[in-house]
Amino acid sequence: MTEIISGIVVAVAIIIISRLVARFFSTKLFAATVLVAIAFIYVGFSLKGNPVNAIILESVMALVFYFLALIGYTRNPSLIAYGIILHGVWDILHHQAWLVKTDVAAYWPLFCLIVDIIDGVYFLYIFNRRANAA
Repeated sequence: MTEIISGIVVAVAIIIISRLVARFFSTKLFAATVLVAIAFIYVGFSLKGNPVNAIILESVMALVFYFLALIGYTRNPSLIAYGIILHGVWDILHHQAWLVKTDVAAYWPLFCLIVDIIDGVYFLYIFNRRANAA
């Protein structure tokens, strides 16, 4: 339960921060930065006592999310939001080493899933609203 509540609090904090910095940075840039940052967290986890194949897997997936953020930034911002949501799926695959065996803190996958889903849906709403207004 703590993971869920903490995830909601952090997700809302990210949304608030994105609104506060909107006068300095575009929401698209902020969302792309979030996607890249969350993608590379698992690379850090993989460096802590995991086998080389886990490091390679996490690095490759981080690069996939990086390029999704880059393509989304340059072509279609909704791809950034979908990338954040997709990262939530990647999170849950780590839960209790269900499919991905990288050793991560037990609370992390559920916490991060909550953050990713809430923020991904928020950014998707913002980007679709702007696309429909144009």
